[in-house]
Amino acid sequence: MKRVRDRASSAGMFVLAALCLAPNGVWSFNLYAEHPTVYRGPDGSYFGYSVDFYQASTDRNTVSVLVGAPRANTSQPGIVEAGAVYYCPWPGLPESCRQIPFDNSNNRMIKVNGTREPLEFKSHQWFGASVRTHKGNVVACAPLYRWRTVKRDGEKDPVGTCYVAVQNFSAYAEYSPCRTSDPDPEGQGFCQAGFSVDFTKDGRLVVGGPGSFYWQ
Repeated sequence: MKRVRDRASSAGMFVLAALCLAPNGVWSFNLYAEHPTVYRGPDGSYFGYSVDFYQASTDRNTVSVLVGAPRANTSQPGIVEAGAVYYCPWPGLPESCRQIPFDNSNNRMIKVNGTREPLEFKSHQWFGASVRTHKGNVVACAPLYRWRTVKRDGEKDPVGTCYVAVQNFSAYAEYSPCRTSDPDPEGQGFCQAGFSVDFTKDGRLVVGGPGSFYWQ
């Protein structure tokens, strides 16, 4: 028993020494449990459903918090509970969070038999259900975003969509890999892209779509 304990102790000392001698690439982080910062969002918005830390590429000494609220209302005309992502300076006051303007537009429209009808449906899309950051870039997704799969019949499916903010929120782009005109199961109609999302270490975007291809 003593020999096993000696080996375990030596292994622990080796790990500690390795950490102490590691290069300067190691980051430290503290959470102040005694004096926490509390943020508040709109009632019923599911504020805090997703959370990630954000560090601007131009200021490595400042850390903020991004908070998803997938049932929040926005300034988008005619859209109900589109969902939002809030930028919260840290440390900050409870009411210091502000919405990030990923998308301010209404539903896109198409003409069907001479009548303008929605091509997409952003109400209740749960934008902000997933949020991730990587070196000044941010991705946030709406897995319940619906797309008019069959244009003539008005069939709409939850394909999901994501928005990427780059260069410290200086530009925005939409990424919706599952939009399709094929309503069959082998299509992407129920993809729900953005149900989960992340960046790889080299900054590539990985998007989960649990309903894609026969709902596998």
